[in-house]
Formats: sequence, structure tokens, C-alpha cells
Amino acid sequence: MLNKFFKSFNEKKDKNDDNSFESDLYNLIYEIIIADHKILEQEINLASELVEFYFEIPIQNNKEQFNKLANQQHFNTDLSQFSYRLKTSLTYEQRMDVILICWQVLMVDSKEDQLEVSTVRKISTLLGLEDRDFILIRNRVKDRQ
Repeated sequence: MLNKFFKSFNEKKDKNDDNSFESDLYNLIYEIIIADHKILEQEINLASELVEFYFEIPIQNNKEQFNKLANQQHFNTDLSQFSYRLKTSLTYEQRMDVILICWQVLMVDSKEDQLEVSTVRKISTLLGLEDRDFILIRNRVKDRQ
């Protein structure tokens, strides 16, 4: 009996599970895509490419999941649950990568929309990033524009 209990913790979660790492990551990044109330194909494509690059999740899976959220007209009212799980499962550097992805998606249209900026700031705070790292990431992305 106890063996079954421990085995359940070691089993890989289904990618469609609402509490999976991938699901949490998609939900946070999708908040940047939807923050300005416009969903651009460029944002979904870039987010999908960056998630593949930084987290080695196949690009097709990423596109499917971001499009699924868009088709459901998904909108998160509470980002803390996703952020907390990512904060506890990712290293500080990986959490910085999440914010880097968010900033790059935010700037894909070369516009710094205040709704998007405030959403990235909130996610950064929830992920436990220091202000200096948030500013460093923002400046690096903006300098490349």
C-alpha cells in the first residue's frame, strides 16, 4: 500500500494535467499574450519557439497548448497558484528564463503596452525574482529592439 503511495509521486504527470509543469508555464506566458486583449499569431509563434529553446518542450506541443488557451478564451484571475508551483520547481536561472520569454513576447510588436508590463512585473514578483534581475532582463530585451 505504501509502495503505491510513493509510486504515485514518481509517475510523470500527463501534459494535459492542469497541475503539470507545462500547464503552469503555458498559463503564465499566455497571460502576456492576452494582457493587451489582442492575441497575435506572432506572439504565439515566438512564445512556442522560446519555450522549446529554454525548456526543451517540442514547438508543436507549445503551439497547440497556446492555441487551446486562446480558443477557450482563457483568462487567469489568479496567477499565484501557477507561479508558486513554478517557483518551487525551477531554479532561479530558469525563473529568469520565464521572465525573459515574457519580455520577448511582450516586445514582439515593438510596443511596450502597460497592461503587458504590469503583468510581467506581477509574474516576476510571484516567481521571486529580484528587481535588479527584472530590470536587467527588461533592458536586455529592449536594447535588442
